[in-house]
Order: sequence, then C-alpha cells, then structure tokens
Amino acid sequence: MNEASKNLLGTTVKEWTKFVAEVDKMKSAAHEITDLAQKAIAEQLAFLKSQNVDADGSNPVSMTLLGAPVIVEPVIEATFPTVKASVLLKCGGAARSIIINPNLSISAGGSPFMFEQLKKGVPDSFVTNAAEFVRDAFLNVARNAFAAKDQAAGQADQTAGKQ
Repeated sequence: MNEASKNLLGTTVKEWTKFVAEVDKMKSAAHEITDLAQKAIAEQLAFLKSQNVDADGSNPVSMTLLGAPVIVEPVIEATFPTVKASVLLKCGGAARSIIINPNLSISAGGSPFMFEQLKKGVPDSFVTNAAEFVRDAFLNVARNAFAAKDQAAGQADQTAGKQ
C-alpha cells in the first residue's frame, strides 16, 4: 500500500472515530436532559394532581395527564458525519423539542444555556418550558376529551330523537 492510500484511510478512520465519539457524547447528554425533563414534568403533574386534575407523574417512564401518556424521550439522528440530538416531549397532540446543539448548548425555550450549567442547577427557563408543555398538553387533551364527550352526547340526543 502506498503512502497516499494509507493517509486516505487513516484520515477516514480518524473522522469515523471522531463521529462515534460525538454520537456517544450527544447520547449521554440527551439521556441526562431527558431525566431532568422527566423530573421537571413530574413536578408539574404533581402540582396539577394537587389541584384535583387527573395527572400522574409518580413514575417518570409512565406519566399521564387526563389519561393521555406523557412521552419524554431522547432522539439521536446520526448520519455520518452529522449528529443531531434532542429530547422530544409529547402528550395529546402537544409536542416540543429540547434541542442539544453540537457545542452542548441547550435550546429549551428562552435563551440557550450550556449543558454544564444545567448539570449545576436547572435554569428557570428549562422549568418554565416544561410547564408550558404541560399546559399545552393539558389544554389539548381536555379539548379533545370535551369534544369527544360533546359529540357522543349529540349522537345520543339524535338517537333518542329518532325513537
């Protein structure tokens, strides 16, 4: 093998190694952010439960709001040489993403902040973003449940009127 071939392959291996390390770094960050988001949302759901709303955040893996599942999961899109990471928040038609930038800055509503700052203490903007998501989810689920209940009542009225 000549030097040009060795250099070409050596460079490729270095790029691949860098990519794999980046994937691992972003996965780790996404999982930590997922854990923190689950904790923040669980606190929001506990507050709603104290207000007599059907909400359960006791198990971060199976949280519910008005019977609808609350999903908080890391998303890694890795296609050589690019890695994109985020945390997806979904419930009853409401959805948000917490974006993890390549420099490990976090975009979660408000001004971006660094991942290291999040590890030291959860910024208010992160908690507020979680509360806004829970509010949006609550309103979506409540509207859909009310609309379905109203539609069912209308159908029952029509059926009763035909008899």
